[in-house]
Amino acid sequence: MANEDTSPNSSEDEVSAIAEDEFESAAQEQLGEEINEPDQDKEIGEIDRQLDEIRLRREGTKRPFFSGPEGKTLAVGLLTALLFGGVVLVSSTGAFIPDSISVDQSLSGTFLDPGEECVDRTGVAWLNIWEGEKHDLRIRLYNIAPSNIVIQARLVDSDVDVVPRDGSVIIDPLIVNGTLNQTEIALITDDVDSGVYTLQVKVFNTTDLPVTDTNQTALIGKKEMILEERQVEVLEIEKGGILSLLDLREETTVKGIELLDDEIRSCWTVQSLGQWSLALMGAEWAGGRETAMLAGGSAGVPPWWMAFVSLFMSVVFLFIQYPLMYRFYHRDDEDDLSNEQTSRLIERTLEAACDELHIHYDRVSTVIEVKPLIISIDACYENTDRSFENRESVRAHLLKFLLSEFAVYGEMRSTELDVRTSHERRGVHQSIREGVDSMEGPVEDYTNFFTELNIYARIDDNVRSVVKHWFDQNPLHHIEDNVTSDDFAVYLRVQYKPANQVLSFLRNRLSYEDVQRELRKTIQLELKGMLGDRRVIVSAMSTVDTIADRVAAGRSEDLSVKEDGEIVATETFVAQQEGITGTLLQNQFVADILSSVEFIAHSNKQRIEGRAGFFGLIVFVWIPFMASGVLVGAMLGLVARMRFQRVLTACMIGGTAASITWAYTAQGIIEVMERYHAEALLPVIIGIVVLMAVKHVQNNKKHRQRELLKTRIASAQSAQKQMGMAKE
Repeated sequence: MANEDTSPNSSEDEVSAIAEDEFESAAQEQLGEEINEPDQDKEIGEIDRQLDEIRLRREGTKRPFFSGPEGKTLAVGLLTALLFGGVVLVSSTGAFIPDSISVDQSLSGTFLDPGEECVDRTGVAWLNIWEGEKHDLRIRLYNIAPSNIVIQARLVDSDVDVVPRDGSVIIDPLIVNGTLNQTEIALITDDVDSGVYTLQVKVFNTTDLPVTDTNQTALIGKKEMILEERQVEVLEIEKGGILSLLDLREETTVKGIELLDDEIRSCWTVQSLGQWSLALMGAEWAGGRETAMLAGGSAGVPPWWMAFVSLFMSVVFLFIQYPLMYRFYHRDDEDDLSNEQTSRLIERTLEAACDELHIHYDRVSTVIEVKPLIISIDACYENTDRSFENRESVRAHLLKFLLSEFAVYGEMRSTELDVRTSHERRGVHQSIREGVDSMEGPVEDYTNFFTELNIYARIDDNVRSVVKHWFDQNPLHHIEDNVTSDDFAVYLRVQYKPANQVLSFLRNRLSYEDVQRELRKTIQLELKGMLGDRRVIVSAMSTVDTIADRVAAGRSEDLSVKEDGEIVATETFVAQQEGITGTLLQNQFVADILSSVEFIAHSNKQRIEGRAGFFGLIVFVWIPFMASGVLVGAMLGLVARMRFQRVLTACMIGGTAASITWAYTAQGIIEVMERYHAEALLPVIIGIVVLMAVKHVQNNKKHRQRELLKTRIASAQSAQKQMGMAKE
């Protein structure tokens, strides 16, 4: 206890020590704030320096269009497209050896076309016998004109020695189902007992005249005929269609016929292959590679030709679209903006744009969100006595400044911008000349005030006269104007519309910037003596121009989703890229496709991240699912910032594997369906695949819009929640 301090001053010392600690802590906090501000300014200055360096690099010498690996790939793609297009055009139109079967004949029986060699039936009268979709037997006669021909088809029961069942059909040349030199009939077996039969088909000529062209095998006289025999089975077939599979309708039993022996296929002519290439291309464009292969396999198109068409389409898409996408989206590593750099670029651009409009940029109240797919900006500004633009004009002006800067830095994300004022200050048009009402105290001499007021009025009247005369001389209809002047400037806000409302190319001859510039020059020239040193500030707006026209956007998009019964909507804009790339990729059709592809790529980005990215990209392009083709794969590699050659190689391997896999399995899928009597469902399945592809595109568009509007949806939900709490 002797060591304890029992003096009365001990508590005072403790209090004093605590006070000193608090003072020191407060001093340190204040000093920290003072130190933090210079640090923050230094950080902003460093980011500005980096942005200026990036700008200088990007505005430097432009590379030739076909330079670099992407340029060379594009050149190869264009040459490939010309070659492939020429092959398809020449073969489908029959401009070159249309009836030649040498290509198919030389490849059949090889590893490219496993199985027996095709049969050369060029110039030979022959019969094609196959099963129809309704399980009837179809017989088509080739290389014989349809006039005066008798086709006799009958089923012979080899186990029973009875008179064979006949099904003779005389073909009327006026109602032949098919084209010239082609005759087709259907053999119905509803009244035939179930069992195995031998189908005998004979073709007779009933005249003594040739019934084919001189370069084809002809039937002359009744004694000449074609005889074909095939083994068939007549049986009861359960049939209910797709509705029975879904338990929406009971299965029914019908009498049908099946071929028991396979016929060696006939060799395809060059023209037939060319015509089918067009059909395959259309099917792949509409419903994907799967649809095209199933359609071609059901028609017996050789697998090597289906693989060839699909592969060349992949090459054309990959070698043309990907280099253009690369030029559009790609930035070098040193030019790739971070989120902090992007936010700072937006801030200083908004500051410069606001200064030009004589409004004050409210940095503290402005909210900037930089996301992978969209940049959302809620800009706040304050009017001054010299501001003269309304809110929509301010928004358009800020957007135009932003998009022009984004174009320089290669920023191609969708951008949405909302603007609001921090208070109700109204600007020059509403506040000027309100001095009389605001004057306080007695004023002895009003002479100077009314003299200045008279000068302002004369200036305004003369400006209006010049404006009216200018519109009379141009193909524009003057609607209204608002003119205000002071000692520093003349402020003109004018609204107009094109005189020609029908022809858009005449209607849009003068942009709003042209109108502003010409009006400013005309007023300065004609009222030079009256204006003195006053500036002329013009704001012009066309009633038919959209905001996309005013901001010179490369592309605009209206986004809207329904959330809890409320519509959440906004409008986004993408910076315009000059040159061929911008022209090709920023038209509405291609831009809609690319925006969907970009969303899918971002959604699947994690699948190819890491060391296995190259092989993951191959598998992604290879797998037979919706939205997994070479174009999406290329965008996926672009989003993941993989090297150009690496993405190109992976997509090429995956696309080739997908084309070959589908081409050589389509026929097997169809054979399995035939084994289970489901071949009649093939058109339905193809239709379902096409509908699924369309639905998939629609769902991607919906999910993308929801992702882009995520912030707005959250804000709307928060507002509804607060309203609900307020009501409670």
